[in-house]
Amino acid sequence: RSWREQLDEVSIRQKDDLSVIDYLCKPSERFQWKANALPDDDLCYENAIILKRFIRYPLVIDPSGQAVAYLKNEFKNRRLKVTSFVDPSFIKNLEDTIRFGEPVLVMDVDRIDPILNNVLNKETFKNGFRTCISLGDKDIDFNASFEMYLVTRDSTAQFTPDLCSRVTFVNFTITPSSLQSQCMNKLLKSERPDVDKMRADMLKLQGEFKVRIRELEDGLLSALSNVQGSILEDNNVLATMEKIKKESSEIQEQVAKTDETMQQVEQTTMLYENHGGTIAASLFFLLESMGNIHTLYRYSLTFFFELFSES
Repeated sequence: RSWREQLDEVSIRQKDDLSVIDYLCKPSERFQWKANALPDDDLCYENAIILKRFIRYPLVIDPSGQAVAYLKNEFKNRRLKVTSFVDPSFIKNLEDTIRFGEPVLVMDVDRIDPILNNVLNKETFKNGFRTCISLGDKDIDFNASFEMYLVTRDSTAQFTPDLCSRVTFVNFTITPSSLQSQCMNKLLKSERPDVDKMRADMLKLQGEFKVRIRELEDGLLSALSNVQGSILEDNNVLATMEKIKKESSEIQEQVAKTDETMQQVEQTTMLYENHGGTIAASLFFLLESMGNIHTLYRYSLTFFFELFSES
């Protein structure tokens, strides 16, 4: 059952056009993610939200390498360290990142080194005014800004239930709908850059309008919660309501204009999605199935995108 059906069962109202992606991240964040090499499709945006909001350290399943490329760009200004369990300096890199609060990317995680147990469990303790964590036979300072991302390229990897309970799985394995969306976006950008730019601008505007409306609603709730005495006698509340009413009407007019433009853009986009995205996605999964015949016929997603761009 979908989450909407479950909400209907308990009589909880919801918006028909509610988007989880729009609710959990801002348009400016999505454009930044896209600029950092994150593929432009809903699956990748949902994964990026998880990577931003995780509680347990993420274990990323990334057969195509798209997530690694995104993470390297996302943390390029924070001295991201890339290592693996077979790296001779793995322990030193891990100690440095924990001590100085830097992100670390651990590659090819087909198994977990026991030395990470305390880190995965976040078993910190106080030593005077210091927050420490045990790493092997050493106690080192723990910086709250430390972030660890575990990555495996094997989409069929099997992990123990114990590990599954201590990490957040983020699956970047390509799906037909995700690949179709990515191919359509690449084709649209190549064939109709004007439509692609207009589409990006309209999506950004619509996102900004939604954020502004949410801010106005929060402002109204804040004013109502701080009212003293009768609402009709509180000039501050009345002024706030008048301002919100005026701004809301202006925003609604702008939203209506962008909706008209988006309908025209979507008509053009659908042509490329039906004739380009669907066919390209089908071809890739056909090529991928040939790997079952012989390993010689295994093709990476990067290789496929290179051929797709050249064609």
